[in-house]
Amino acid sequence: MTNIAEQIQRIETDRNNIRAKLTELGLADSTANLDTLTTAIQSIENRGSVSATVQEGDTYTIPKGYHNGSGTVSGVAGGGSYNLQSKTVTPTKSQQSITPDGGYYGLSDVTVQAIPTNYQDINVTTATASDVLSNKVFIDSTGKTTTGTMANNGTINKTIDGLNATSVDIPTGYVAGGTVSLTADIENALAEI
Repeated sequence: MTNIAEQIQRIETDRNNIRAKLTELGLADSTANLDTLTTAIQSIENRGSVSATVQEGDTYTIPKGYHNGSGTVSGVAGGGSYNLQSKTVTPTKSQQSITPDGGYYGLSDVTVQAIPTNYQDINVTTATASDVLSNKVFIDSTGKTTTGTMANNGTINKTIDGLNATSVDIPTGYVAGGTVSLTADIENALAEI
């Protein structure tokens, strides 16, 4: 025969297990005694199998209580009263997710505005790296960011004498201007004839 202390211990263990479950379900607090736990259990309504249908856009409130898990809530197509939103968006360089604001069931339409002028069509780009100054960046016709390779020769000032030097070599690349001058050597040579 079990002694009284063992029986009290068994009842306390059962109470603690019941208390933990009812606390988890929000029906009792963690210090409730056995009488309070019994009242909480007796207040649970047995809903059995609850089934309901709702139209699109409507909601169904699931009743509080015990459900045996065999019920269903089904949507019925058509007849819903929708609060739809119309939106207008402007393209950006980043991807955008267009969703309805709070209080709207969905979107009735989305208008995408024209591409802003700062995002113009790059298909007309004909420049290549050799056409653009070295260390200057541009967008090529494929949309790739590219660095120019053309040499910047700055200002070029040269002289020719007309006797020995009759031409000047101009280096490939950009020239900011300058002059090519004829020295007085040819005039002096003609004056001596």
